Amino acid sequence: MKQLIFLAFFTYSFSEVRSQTDFTLGFADSIQSALLNQQRQLLVYTPYSGKKVKLPSKNTYPVLYVLDGESHFRSVAAIVESMIVSGVCPPMIVVGISNTNRVRDLTPTASPSSSNGIDGSGGGERFLSFIEKELIPYMDSSYPTAPYKLFMGHSLGGLMVIQTLVHHKHLFNAYISIDASIWWDNHKILKEAKLALKKDSYQNKTLFLTIANRMEKGVDTAAVQSDTSDNTELIRYNLDLIHSIKQHHDNNLRFDHAYYEKESHGTVSFISAYDALRFIFDYYPLPKYSSYSTQNPNLLSLITQHYSTISKQLGYEVLPDASLINSLGYRALREKQFDIAKKLFESNVLHYPGDANLKDSFGDYYNAMGDKKNAIAWYQKALSITEISETRQKLNVLLGKNN
Repeated sequence: MKQLIFLAFFTYSFSEVRSQTDFTLGFADSIQSALLNQQRQLLVYTPYSGKKVKLPSKNTYPVLYVLDGESHFRSVAAIVESMIVSGVCPPMIVVGISNTNRVRDLTPTASPSSSNGIDGSGGGERFLSFIEKELIPYMDSSYPTAPYKLFMGHSLGGLMVIQTLVHHKHLFNAYISIDASIWWDNHKILKEAKLALKKDSYQNKTLFLTIANRMEKGVDTAAVQSDTSDNTELIRYNLDLIHSIKQHHDNNLRFDHAYYEKESHGTVSFISAYDALRFIFDYYPLPKYSSYSTQNPNLLSLITQHYSTISKQLGYEVLPDASLINSLGYRALREKQFDIAKKLFESNVLHYPGDANLKDSFGDYYNAMGDKKNAIAWYQKALSITEISETRQKLNVLLGKNN
């Protein structure tokens, strides 16, 4: 069987991502909020090296906004980096929003201190205004963001995710609700969600909803729905919401859910984040077909078509991944598929004209072909952008200079 490209992609991408993030998984940032009258702390992961850098290339990245950032940012960022490396989701920015008053910000309505309420609650709508009018514009002006945005929350954070989907669906493209506390305020959001699901369109919106096991031994998801105790409110109301969503396919909401029998409320977040991103970006990985081998003369065309599909899903142009194309180019070169190698390297320098490493790679192609003139020209183009010691050494050899 012809060797496929996936191992090459994994190996090349892993070394690139790892080298860019050796210093840290993420970094701290902050924003002064006029709406909340306070400084809000952020934790940020980027798939490139550096802080708040507008890259010289055309790269922009979807942004995943994570509530309870101090609790969930690190695990989510690690999951995202692993998935990027494996080629199963696009490179993206992760923003963890740290709390100052969790109950105030992550409850959409005020509910007095009682069995299902806490004093000081009900600031959720103001908090969402902060996200819409201050945080998102700040991220868009400070980082290379793409239009596609995701919103993730657990427990009360999951409640706010559903609140946003129901009342502010324009804010995000994809919503991830993890064991959401939709029992809040006599399950008001559940009632509102049922009405919205009937009358509103959710075209181009995605929801992934997860539930942990909060039931007594021997009780299943069917039996629990007839229970009336406070202990099962969370799971019962989430199951009710799932049932309502399934009744209204005509609203075009792209939806899936998962119930984790072996997970508790405290452990469900990690696996939920991974499964949610796999569902949301299920169209992103390259198909596992032999036609994607470097032996196929139509390989570049297939990859271009695949990224065209990705672009349609995300709503903006996504160029073929430079590291993937570069890796395939070298593989084609080793396998003496010279025409394929040239097309791949040529595509990269066309799409990413500011990347010195890709120009160096095109120089390597011409060097391997014995075309000294073009090899020198491409090495010089690479060095005109940035000084790379390996490129300089290769150029000096071709020019007959001593290193």
